[in-house]
Amino acid sequence: MTVGERIQQRREELGLSQTQLAYRMGYSNRSAISRAETSGDEIGANRVVKFAEALKCSPAYLMGWEEKTQEDRIMAYYYALSDTNKEMIVGLMRQLGESHED
Repeated sequence: MTVGERIQQRREELGLSQTQLAYRMGYSNRSAISRAETSGDEIGANRVVKFAEALKCSPAYLMGWEEKTQEDRIMAYYYALSDTNKEMIVGLMRQLGESHED
């Protein structure tokens, strides 16, 4: 799998369109994302870091140097949730934190 394919896979896991990812990265349109996903391994190190930040994963994962961790998979599921469901999860986490403080 190429860097571009991992970028596309991670974007899709997060439920993001190319346009949404472009916005996260500060691009005005999706053409840069499309080029990155189809260019294979021709992505510079600085851009890999920027993609990793936007995709909530490590640059090493995008480069194919490490597998995703359980935390990466959990975060992918979280980011794919609706805003309402995200709020519910955050509320549950707060409740769990408070119950462990007693």
